[in-house]
Amino acid sequence: MTEQYNQLSKGKDLIKQLYNSTNDTQLQEPLMKAYKRLEDGADVSDLTAHAASAVNYIRETRNITFTPQQENWWRELRDMGSAAVLYHDPKNNLLDLDEK
Repeated sequence: MTEQYNQLSKGKDLIKQLYNSTNDTQLQEPLMKAYKRLEDGADVSDLTAHAASAVNYIRETRNITFTPQQENWWRELRDMGSAAVLYHDPKNNLLDLDEK
C-alpha cells in the first residue's frame, strides 16, 4: 500500500511540475487530464505511460524544446510507465488518456 501511494504521489508530482513549467496549453491539456484521472484512482503505471507518450507526441509534432529540467521530469514520468502501454502504439501517439 505504501509503495502504491509513493508511486501515485511521485506520478502526480511529476505531472504537476511539467504542467507548471510550461504555458503551452496543448501540453497542459493531457497533463491536466492525467492528473485528474490519477486522483480518480487510475492505474499509475498505465496513466504515466499515456501521459508521457502524449507529451512526447505533442512536443515532437510542434517542435517544442524542453529545458533540461523538463526533460528530466518527462523521462522520470516515462520511466514510471508501463512498457506495454508505451510501446503498443508504434507512432507513440497515445493522446487518448481514456484508453484502458
